[in-house]
Order: sequence, then C-alpha cells, then structure tokens
Amino acid sequence: MRLDSVYITYWSLLDPLCQSQSLPYLLALADKGYRIGLLTFEQPRWRMSPKEQRAQQDALRARGIEWRPLSYHKRPAVLSTLYDIGVGSLAAARLARRSNASFVHGRSSVSCGIAAVAARLAGKRLFADADGPLSQEYVDAGVWREGSLGHRITAWGERKSLEHADEVGVLSKHRQSEVSPWVGATPIHLLPCAVDLERFRPFSEAREKKRRELGLEGTVFVYVGKARGWYDVEGMVQFLTAAKGIFRPLTLLVLTTEDPSVFSELCEPAGIKHVIRSAKPREVPSYLSAADVGLCFRHRFPSQLSCSPIKLAEYLACGLPVVATSGCGDYDELIAAERVGVVVPRSGDEAALAAAQELEGLLAEQATGQRCRSTAERFLGLEEVVVPRYSEIYARLCST
Repeated sequence: MRLDSVYITYWSLLDPLCQSQSLPYLLALADKGYRIGLLTFEQPRWRMSPKEQRAQQDALRARGIEWRPLSYHKRPAVLSTLYDIGVGSLAAARLARRSNASFVHGRSSVSCGIAAVAARLAGKRLFADADGPLSQEYVDAGVWREGSLGHRITAWGERKSLEHADEVGVLSKHRQSEVSPWVGATPIHLLPCAVDLERFRPFSEAREKKRRELGLEGTVFVYVGKARGWYDVEGMVQFLTAAKGIFRPLTLLVLTTEDPSVFSELCEPAGIKHVIRSAKPREVPSYLSAADVGLCFRHRFPSQLSCSPIKLAEYLACGLPVVATSGCGDYDELIAAERVGVVVPRSGDEAALAAAQELEGLLAEQATGQRCRSTAERFLGLEEVVVPRYSEIYARLCST
C-alpha cells in the first residue's frame, strides 16, 4: 500500500486519548484522500485479542489507514522508553521506505523523537506535532526530579526533534513563542485539541433521562478525568464548597476510569453530593448533556501554559459554560473574550467564592449555552477548524 505519511503515537489504539486526539484526525485526513500508516504502542490495559486486532486492522485499512501495533514497555523507567524509541524508529523507517511515504508525523514528545529518528533513517521529511513539553510536565507532576536523567534526556529529545522538523505543531500560543527560537524559519502551526462537534453536542432528549437515572439534583457540575498528577481535585472541591452556598441544591457528576475513592474522600467531608461513573467514550456526550457546568481544575504549573485540555472543548461543544483554573493554555483568553465561563485566578476561599458568584450571573443568561456551542464551532471544531489546518500541512509536505 502506497502511503502519504507514517503517523506515530505513543498511545494505544483504544486509549481514550488516541480515540479523541489521533484517530478522528487521521480518519478525517483519510476521507480527504490521504493514505496513512499508523504506529501505536499497545499497553496491557488496552490490549486486544488477535481476532479483535485483525478486525480493527481490516476496518482501518478499508478507510485508508494501515495500522501497525507495537508493544509498549514501562519498566525499567527511562530505559524501557529508550527501547521503545529504538524499536519504533526502525519500524517507522521501514514502513516509510517500503510505502514510499512523503513524510513521518509524530504526535507528542516521545512520538516526535521516534519520528525524528525514523525520518532521518528513511530520508523523509518530518512533521513534529509536539503538543506540550513532556519533560516539564513530568517534573511538575512529581514523576521526575528536575535535572534527573529522564528529564534531561526528554528535554534534549524534544528540542532536537523540533530543530530537525520541516513543520511544527503546538497546542498553545505560549508554546508557539517558546519553541520559535529553536526552529528558525520552520512554520509553527497552532493545533489545539479539537472536538468532534457531531458527537459532542447537547442531547436534550438524554438530559432528563440521565438526571433521573443518576439522581442528579439542582445545578449539576461535571468533571471528566483523573484525580491526580496535573489535576487539582482539592481546588475543585474548594470551589464547589463555595458554590454550594449559591447553587442549592448542587450535585457533582464525575466521569472517570480511575479509582473513584479520591473524589469521595474529598467530597463527603465537604458535604458535596456527588455521583461517580465510569463512562465509555461514546457515552460521555449524553452524560455531559445532563450537566449545567463543566469543571477543569489543574495545578498552576508552568507546563500547563502549553496545554489544551480536550475536556474544555467537549464541555463547550455540549453547551456547558466552564470553570477553569488560570494557566490552561489559551483558555484564559478564550473564556474571557467569548464569555463562556469563569477563570479562577488563584487558590483560596475568596477566589472560589468570587468565581461562583460570577458563574451565577452567567448561568442566568439564556444565551450562554448557545454562546458556548458557537465558541467550540469557531475555535475548537475538528472538521471546522483543526482538520483544515492539518490538511494544509499534509498537502504541503506531500507536494514537496
């Protein structure tokens, strides 16, 4: 099969991140006629049976995507990742040569490192779709110590992959300005995490059904995601504690695939009614439709200025105003300019109460829901905004 690109992600195919932030982009590009080789790294958590794997390969091949799964290795730390980079680089280079692909495309730090080596081995062009700085994110999250071996190797690899790229993609304006000195005249494209507006939209018929089914009362605040790492669940509960004095009754709906006990242990002493569910990706829009406000509380780490939380785009697409901590990529500016939510500038009871009071006024406006949906369409839509940008990059790399 002749391919236009070889795309590498360090996620597993069934990982929700791959399902929301890689596969939709690739399928949209394939629908435009591009033929793509996809390399993933399959973790035990998302591993399929041989029969399921063959079925997925056949289905993707029918859409124009040639999927090659590789095994992900976790231990020993750092060395296992270096091993995956070596194996992945050879596999990607081999596929790029055999398929006569025009370029190699890596998504996120580790994948960009693999793509950079593969492009060099195969004599192909490189698209470094860099996302944020993983090296700094891991330091901020407490996974690595600054200056440790893992931190230094990853930071070096991130910079080198960007320096050798023919096209660069980033998630935020902050990251765009940060990497600009490294890449010279190489084009840098702003590619925020995009939402599929066909999937994520308000489902009015599901709203009351879900609320009755889950026992959701009053103003429903929804949070989708994990409890630790970059996520500030303690700050979120602090905000909800202030908000429950204004919104009576108030319910927190949590959608997570992680251990739910962290949320319960924080909510129960604060007297916050909460409902926790593990939802499949296809079920999330109906759950969001049952809510009134979307929450995204992240620690105010330096690395978060480079991020683009997909949950915020999904909330807005479903017509939900958002409450977010400051420093989430470009969302501070977007939320304020479009009046689609509240930014909590700092931690503390006073800031939480002020944010809850501001939210009360926003929810009283009838046009808020439509304004949120419109903002997603104009700035964060997959087909509307981000795929056209990818398509331009693909057209340029294939033509050269």
